[in-house]
Amino acid sequence: MPAPTTRAHLDVIAYRCTPKLLDGATVHLRQFSTSFTSLWTLLDRQYKNIVKRDEAQAPHSVLTNALRCLSGGYVFFDPKAGLLATRHPLEDDVLRDAFTLLHGLILGYHPDDIDLNQPTPLAERVADTPRQERLLADYLTDPSGRRTEASSAGGRQPNAANWVYSTVAWDLAHRLAQHTWTVDGQDVLLRPDSSGGLIAWQQPWPNKAGTAHALARVRLALKTLPNITDPVLVVSSHATRLSRRMAYARTVLAEQAETTLPIIEVEMAGRGRIRRIHRMSLQTLARLGMDHSVLHNIQQRVEAEQKADAEDGTEPPQAAEPQAASAELGAIRPVQSKNFAFPIGRGVGMHHLRELDRHIGEVLAPAPLSIIKDSRAHGFKQLPQAELSVQPRDIVRSLDAMDYQHLRLVCLWYRDEMRQRMIHGLAGLFGLDPHTLDPTEGIPVPLDGGRVSAVFHCVPDFLVHGPAAGQEATISHIPSLKTDPATLTGVWAETEFDAAAEEEEALPTTGGPSGVDGQDEDAKHRARRTLARLGAVSQFTADRKEAKRKKPNAKDTDHQVILSLLDLCRSLGIIDRRVDQVMVDSIGPYSPCQVAHCGIHVRRQSRQGKDRTAKICITASVLKPPTSDGGAWTLHGWSYTHPHWELYHRAQAAFHAGDYRTGKMTEFDDDNRGYKKVAQQVDQALADLSDYLDGAPYTVAVDGVATRRLWLGLHNRRQGQQPTRNSTWLPASTLDPRERPLAVVRINKDMDEVPRPIRVRHLEASGATARSENTTKLLYQVQPDFGSPSWLLATVPPQFDGAGAGRLGKDITRWSASHGSNDPQARRKNEVRQNWYSMTATEIYPIITAARAGSSVSRSETAVEPQSLALAAARLCHQPLAWANRTRYPVPLHAAQQMDLDHPQYRRTALASEQEGAAVDSTAPAAGASPDDQP
Repeated sequence: MPAPTTRAHLDVIAYRCTPKLLDGATVHLRQFSTSFTSLWTLLDRQYKNIVKRDEAQAPHSVLTNALRCLSGGYVFFDPKAGLLATRHPLEDDVLRDAFTLLHGLILGYHPDDIDLNQPTPLAERVADTPRQERLLADYLTDPSGRRTEASSAGGRQPNAANWVYSTVAWDLAHRLAQHTWTVDGQDVLLRPDSSGGLIAWQQPWPNKAGTAHALARVRLALKTLPNITDPVLVVSSHATRLSRRMAYARTVLAEQAETTLPIIEVEMAGRGRIRRIHRMSLQTLARLGMDHSVLHNIQQRVEAEQKADAEDGTEPPQAAEPQAASAELGAIRPVQSKNFAFPIGRGVGMHHLRELDRHIGEVLAPAPLSIIKDSRAHGFKQLPQAELSVQPRDIVRSLDAMDYQHLRLVCLWYRDEMRQRMIHGLAGLFGLDPHTLDPTEGIPVPLDGGRVSAVFHCVPDFLVHGPAAGQEATISHIPSLKTDPATLTGVWAETEFDAAAEEEEALPTTGGPSGVDGQDEDAKHRARRTLARLGAVSQFTADRKEAKRKKPNAKDTDHQVILSLLDLCRSLGIIDRRVDQVMVDSIGPYSPCQVAHCGIHVRRQSRQGKDRTAKICITASVLKPPTSDGGAWTLHGWSYTHPHWELYHRAQAAFHAGDYRTGKMTEFDDDNRGYKKVAQQVDQALADLSDYLDGAPYTVAVDGVATRRLWLGLHNRRQGQQPTRNSTWLPASTLDPRERPLAVVRINKDMDEVPRPIRVRHLEASGATARSENTTKLLYQVQPDFGSPSWLLATVPPQFDGAGAGRLGKDITRWSASHGSNDPQARRKNEVRQNWYSMTATEIYPIITAARAGSSVSRSETAVEPQSLALAAARLCHQPLAWANRTRYPVPLHAAQQMDLDHPQYRRTALASEQEGAAVDSTAPAAGASPDDQP
């Protein structure tokens, strides 16, 4: 085969952050002595005693907000690191007064009783610390400020301090804002914001009536990539929806009096319907003579709306789209915080990102990353929808692999409509005529040669929401739910669909919409817990969602039923042929069917209401190779509440039968004791797994963001270093070498950290572009400056690429979008209302561990190449167990996460933003993070 004449390069909207790019950018820095940190620690301890909460922290964000108003917008303050950075200088007297006020307010003094002529020792330390203007370029690699030729060219990972990652974007945003962005035939003016990003402040996107608006925002974040000597500037853009009222707003954007200053982004304090500016911030500014600051203006807006609502005697509407006529957007713009229906869709589309990349290239001329198509990246075609469903032969093969004689599907229903849908779904799966199926209540019906049967039971008391929902007494008469060692039992149940609740971030705790009595009376959660205690896994199916538009002669397919059956099969641990098809790459000396693949999921639950304890969740699963030729892979599970490896369905049922445990994994515990405890528990699970696999080789996949505080060996700047003895460096580092995995595969799907693909260019040897492609679904290798590479699995969202999707945002931005027309002669779709999608990427970084001791293979032969591990992880993302499209995690990690997502307590204790699993440490700054905080 002749060598290809071109090579595919993946273009991403991310760039090397070199000294040349920063072009002399400076910040004003005060680095405090250890006496400052000691005094701050004492103040923090006093504050904990006052509020009587050990997890509380002295509110240094109060000072940050106040100083932003005093300095023009850009402030970074880290009391633990003892550092204050600003873009413009702040006078010593201003800082002395501000810290004196903060100290007194934290201790509970009235602002008028705080004598500014008697500064506190803390304030004196701040004012006495000299202010130094520093070149940011000096800190890109070496935190000491010395970037030598050896360090920049000799293969060192960036090791800049935390403040560098949080301040680099300030100057870059201002430079971009000085140049008009010409796109879609119009000039867009980007204004810098206080987070280091940009906002199209003067050119919002309105709905057709002009009653709702969204803003284009650009985020600039400095990150690191594995074995790349320069930090990487990661750029993202999104649509920020605006609310006409302050009610429910968590974030507010506000314009300062001088248009040359950045837009201030303010986080509102408090909880509930109306949030407020933190009282201490307002008191600090008032004592400093700033009664007309941005913060005061926002608070006046809050109070005015509260007064108007009180006079009207009405609650503010929760609908995001206001009922009033169009009005001019003002200087204060609340950001919509909840998932209410909104007349402007989410996302900016691919053309927007490509044009933004062009604009950045013209203004900043940054150095690009080199990302090329993997030489072995083939076989990433998606199966047709018709081939998605599990085949009966796959079920039988999995039953044999799990040593079961029979699969019994217990179908629980209370409306005949759902009963008919279940019958049609089972008939379609097993190739039967649904008109010949009319199951008698409680009598099993054979579906596949005696190996699979279904039994139907009408149990409305068990399935309908209410205080009696999910009680075991209402299903105690069903013999099919009794445990049988030779029978695998799965429950397929009906549940009510609450359209109103779906619009919220989560079901309310009491008095829910649509007559739901609250989360504790949600039948789905209660029923799942009861069934799990009986040893059965369950899957629920809600009312059928009708397609908004049906194509002529389109097949009437009940996709909800098909997908719920797939989910049930996944919960039962049934592995279909698709996994066999992707396990084709050898891993070092091992064939694909000799290596097991484990995934470990760790998540910290959010604290809500009066429950101030954090809850930690750890689950794991392993995809085990077949034990005979032609046999099926098997899925096994483990959880921290039931720490035993067993078949996945048993592990999941045992996990769902109990509550989450309380733990110490909160952002306030920074002594690493809690992290080490979790890491050691994971190591014990892996030691047990090695015994469970009889010593067979295995790999471990983890989410690098969610577990970044558990294992230092995952961090970019730690690559190539040797761990200390018996340290929790990587998963299983504390174990005997015989029990350790072949490699740890770090997965990162966080689009704030992973470069976003925008196109593929096929380059000739001369560097000229032969042709371009707007989308791709292949695996690409990030070319390292030293060491081993990382990979990006590019993905096109199904909403963009699916049949009839329209591919909105492919050729235009939202500034050119159509509001639609109902004119029969020229009917047009409302493009503004629709969500617009762009490509995403999953970063895959294999970390090879030491050779397993006691192996019969020599050391040279046991070398496992990272490429084979990256390919295996990518293929296990591409062909998931229970989904038509890709998952962001490979199968074992996705299955481990799903155990948590399906837990009866999950949706009542996890924030909506945690639907993909929250990071263990949620304190990393939004605009950037130090290498210590990066995977």
